[in-house]
Amino acid sequence: MRIVLILFLLLSVNLFSQNKDYKKYDKSLNYYQNNQLDKAKDLLIKISVKNPNWDKPHLLLANIYKDKFEFENAEKSLLNVFNLSSKDDVDGIFQIGNMFYENGLYEKALDYFNISCFLDDVFCKRKVKFLKECSEFSISSIKNPKNYNPINLGSNINSSFSENGPAITSDDSKILFTRRLINDNNFSQEDLFYSERNDSVWSLAKPFTNLNSNLNEGALSLSSDNSILVFTVCNKEDGFGSCDLYFSSNKSDFNEIKSCGPLINSKYWDAQGCFSSDGRYLYFISNRPGGYGGTDIWISQVHDNYFGKPVNAGPTINTSKDEMSPFLHSDNKTLYFASKGHVGMGNFDVFLSRRSDVLSNWNEPLNLGYPINNYLDQNSLVVSHNGKTAYFASDFDGFGFEDIFTFELDDLIKANKLNELVVKIISSQNGDEIILDNIYFLNNSFSLDTISFNSLDILAKYLINNNIIISIEGHTNNIGSTYENQILSELRSKSVYDYLIFQNVKESQLSYIGFGESKPLYSNDNKEGRTKNRRTSFRIQ
Repeated sequence: MRIVLILFLLLSVNLFSQNKDYKKYDKSLNYYQNNQLDKAKDLLIKISVKNPNWDKPHLLLANIYKDKFEFENAEKSLLNVFNLSSKDDVDGIFQIGNMFYENGLYEKALDYFNISCFLDDVFCKRKVKFLKECSEFSISSIKNPKNYNPINLGSNINSSFSENGPAITSDDSKILFTRRLINDNNFSQEDLFYSERNDSVWSLAKPFTNLNSNLNEGALSLSSDNSILVFTVCNKEDGFGSCDLYFSSNKSDFNEIKSCGPLINSKYWDAQGCFSSDGRYLYFISNRPGGYGGTDIWISQVHDNYFGKPVNAGPTINTSKDEMSPFLHSDNKTLYFASKGHVGMGNFDVFLSRRSDVLSNWNEPLNLGYPINNYLDQNSLVVSHNGKTAYFASDFDGFGFEDIFTFELDDLIKANKLNELVVKIISSQNGDEIILDNIYFLNNSFSLDTISFNSLDILAKYLINNNIIISIEGHTNNIGSTYENQILSELRSKSVYDYLIFQNVKESQLSYIGFGESKPLYSNDNKEGRTKNRRTSFRIQ
């Protein structure tokens, strides 16, 4: 009797093994690996019908349905493998939810995330909780979309190649970007390009011939005073790591390229530089040790001859996942960046964080919302000095691969619009004379007319928020005696100094001087010239 039982068991195992047609399964796998998806699918369906309890065909069939974007069919195949009531299958159930999440089907994703959390609270906290929050946020965002109307910048900028990484100058006159093209050796290569705006028309884009090489150059940014370019070069002979940051100055007419040095560049990945509008700080991306995980945003102080030791932007901005493409708006108080680690709609979303002034901490980041963000990657968004006009790269429509688009931000996510005086300040290099418009004094007096207060209030606010040092200058024309003009110019510059002190600007940020009639900008031989020479101005120290 015992021998008969053993023979029966062996026969049962053999019959069960015969039901698993490994030869056909291997054939379907070969079809799949050679991208013959329909043939693989048809064969797997037949195998699954004959042996519905064999997991492998269902799992491979689910992969095929995912590749064909047939997610509900993939779901059915996976439910033949994973039991919705079994804690042992919690990871598989989570993977079904993640499939829907990664493809923007958030309500379906949330259903499976909730089941995973019901089955295993520890697993939920470790792996599901964040994606649950993202799904809930995404569902709400889609129900409350942002006003969004992207416009392609046209064929003078975009081409059949990929354009990305836009940067805009502080006066909106020039756009800089990266183009991925095919070089003479038939290899893909990234180069730097620019286009200039004449009225509302962008000129035909031109390459930065002095900056480009046969290597990959990209992620270009220009300081607000147009004096320094910073960009990324990968695999350069003098590099410290895979990708490094380099800069070029207008002192060499942008012909000389220099490394940002060993404090900025490391044996890790360092890229995507962006200057603060006052030119005092460089923001960039690095995966060096000492961060919070993945790639982080780092900040280096810019000195006359070198870049200072970087500090991490901190845990309010950086997360355990990747942050990318920092852009500090010209208001010096609004930071746009891309992140995988803050609650969003999947992969990289674009966020903004605000601060009250340059000495304050960054506030909790705000997601820019749907449809600016969606389940695909979004990054490299920059905003004009008006705080409203945004530029970004996308491949959803255009002349070829990625193109550069523009759109208007709504009030909740726009930056601060810059006053013309502030644009003058950030567009000027240290030591340049910046003329204060609409500054008037009572006739032949050093007493400020009240009409001057508006411009001086704007200046005071900027000085307080940005902690810069200026020298106030008084100038006259040549009407009257040289001595009297000298005294008058000194008293007028002091009146401006006193008013700014009254508006809570620190004395350490201010000095004043009078030049009388000694530094005319125009001829004093006519009324127009004399009017322009009678001015109040300042220089950033």
